[in-house]
Amino acid sequence: MVSGLVRQEGALRLDVTTFPTADAVELLRAATADYRTSDHRGDLAALARLCAGLPLALRIAAERAAGRPSMPLGELIDDLRDESARWSVLTAEAEEGSDAMRSVFEWSYRALPGPAAQLFRRLGLHPGNEFGLPAAASLAGGDPAPVRGLLDTLVRAHLLERRPAGRYEFHDLLRAYAAEQVRREESETERTEILRRCLAWYLHTAYAAQCAMAPFDRYDLDGRIPAPATALRFENHQSAFDWYRAESANLVTATRAAADAGFPEIAWRLAVVMRAIYMHQNAFDDWEATARIGVEAAARAGEQHGEAEALETLGKAAFQTLRLDEAEEHHRASLALRRRIGDRRGMAVSVNALGLLGLRRRRLDEARAHFGDGVEIFRELGDRRWTALVRSNLAETLCELGQGAEARTLIEQVLADFRQLGDRACEGNALCLLSWAQRTSDEPEAAARSIRAALSIADDENNQVWQGHWGTEAARVERALGNPEEALRLCQKSAAVQQKLGDASREAAALDGAGEAYQSLGRFEEAAELHRRAAQTYRRLGSRWQLGRAQAHLADALTSLGDHEAARAARGEALHLLGSFDDPRAIALTEKVARCLSDDGT
Repeated sequence: MVSGLVRQEGALRLDVTTFPTADAVELLRAATADYRTSDHRGDLAALARLCAGLPLALRIAAERAAGRPSMPLGELIDDLRDESARWSVLTAEAEEGSDAMRSVFEWSYRALPGPAAQLFRRLGLHPGNEFGLPAAASLAGGDPAPVRGLLDTLVRAHLLERRPAGRYEFHDLLRAYAAEQVRREESETERTEILRRCLAWYLHTAYAAQCAMAPFDRYDLDGRIPAPATALRFENHQSAFDWYRAESANLVTATRAAADAGFPEIAWRLAVVMRAIYMHQNAFDDWEATARIGVEAAARAGEQHGEAEALETLGKAAFQTLRLDEAEEHHRASLALRRRIGDRRGMAVSVNALGLLGLRRRRLDEARAHFGDGVEIFRELGDRRWTALVRSNLAETLCELGQGAEARTLIEQVLADFRQLGDRACEGNALCLLSWAQRTSDEPEAAARSIRAALSIADDENNQVWQGHWGTEAARVERALGNPEEALRLCQKSAAVQQKLGDASREAAALDGAGEAYQSLGRFEEAAELHRRAAQTYRRLGSRWQLGRAQAHLADALTSLGDHEAARAARGEALHLLGSFDDPRAIALTEKVARCLSDDGT
């Protein structure tokens, strides 16, 4: 690796394989054979030595030679020697190969037409090594059509690599070299404007993607950051998802670049805009990384609204990965900021988040109170969708409390709202809750209709998060209908989806459900193994309620296997865990476990 690039650009130092002169000569001859037939081996060897046998330098030199078939190779070598002499003066402490690499880069760069050279160096400001035509156009400050031609010029010069689906990629060294050139040839004011334009392009294109992928959870931008004319728009979910998938790494680096370059207003907005996408895709690492950058950027800039939004984003990421204490800390900090600036809507969002924390921790009275407060604020604000959303969370709390009939009435009301609003995600979730309420009210056939409708939505939207989550409820319904084989299939499918998505808690729920299905089939060894796996995950996650239930299920399987000592130990732990909850459903389960524990048969 070139020492100057390491020092100046923070690039990684890599050991680069070099070719022996003989092999390098053969590579040059093969690459130029269709264009040059009379080059002497001695000249080719001299060119190879000037390239220090480095594959990237050899490839660029070969392209330069092939592009000038009528110019004697000796003249091209003299040009390269001139550049080598120039770099030996400019570069201190050059290690072996560094002057050759720099010389070849400069040799090729100086041969570019002016517009292509300008685009090359401006691409050095792009946050990542890999990019598409629209992002390149944002850096160029022009229309995509002429920029495509310039990119083709850079590809032919081997200064860029073409990738599938219209993407392009820099070699690490070339990107660092391009960044070096843009610092030399563009003023600081120009560089700042170019980078800001690129980051604004990412912000507004990400905004368009979230509108297509998660329209009801989107964060709407204000007019602080003008939208570039080249920002993309998306016709549907799939086109937005394809863009997100291609740009996911760049979105993280763009957020970091915005913060580092002094654009906090872009950094926190980009983190918040991506929240809805990350939430629906379970993109935990990127979600947390961008959220932390956003919080720090907004706090440094003194933008309290942005800090509150970014804290909410960080809280939701922590919640979805079951770091509940951390989630509460972030949501309470966000709520405090929102109270300070008088953001009533934001306050209601934070109160709902605290309700979800209470629900997850099985502090059901606390959750119910928070949801009630949130409903009142959203009603005052006239926000129909958020009112329905918080009421559906209240309905889930009622299901946990064993109040299925009351929950069902509430769910049917919010279901109508979601359908009128066209919110498919919340409609599906409400249908899943309705299935739960119907199932626990001894209406399995009605529950089956509800959960099938929910899964139809998940399939229509091709959303694996929904498929996995709602599939576990579908398995419970099949067990209630007396179809353990189908319940087992659904649980196994859900577990596979959750493992792929990285949602350990929901994967454990599916495994525990599969264990119950195996018990219904009389396959107790397999059931016990799955209950153990679920319990192991819940223990690692600190999920006391879920661990208590899994241990109770394990005890049932062990009893059927005749392993009464192990069953007694599992029930003892279950009793200890479940006894810390005081809601009616928990009390009923605790009493059942206690009866089994006192039974002489165990």
